[in-house]
Amino acid sequence: MTRRWRARVVASTALVVVVALALQVAGFEPDPLRVLLLGAVCVATAWVVLDVLVDPGPGWGVVVEPAVAEPGADTRLSTYRRMLDSHLQGAAPDPAVRDALARLARAVLARRHDLAWDDPAARERLHPDLLAVLDAAPRRLDGAEIDRCLHHIEEI
Repeated sequence: MTRRWRARVVASTALVVVVALALQVAGFEPDPLRVLLLGAVCVATAWVVLDVLVDPGPGWGVVVEPAVAEPGADTRLSTYRRMLDSHLQGAAPDPAVRDALARLARAVLARRHDLAWDDPAARERLHPDLLAVLDAAPRRLDGAEIDRCLHHIEEI
């Protein structure tokens, strides 16, 4: 038993004895069992209140992480920039850039020409260099190739 709990038990026992003696002196005839039970309930309630009020418990503060993008920046552009940086600096070729170029080409075809990706007319509108990148297995693309692919997507 810790020192804190030992002090609580001694204090609560002394309190119950003092209350029982005070009731005897005042001329009441207290039932010792009832006084003991009432003292136990009061002391237990006081312990709970003291434990809750004194111990601050765990901190529930929210830690705000710094934003990845600058305030007011385009989050989609920041995502693409991080993806390109990781592609250019990564050790293995990542299909994320190729897939992002394909998503951009699909979106432009659907928006400007109302063509689905699997439509033969859609593939005719794509530049052969862009098709070569999109149909090939994932490989490392350098900055000039990515720029050319984006230029071809803008021209669709």
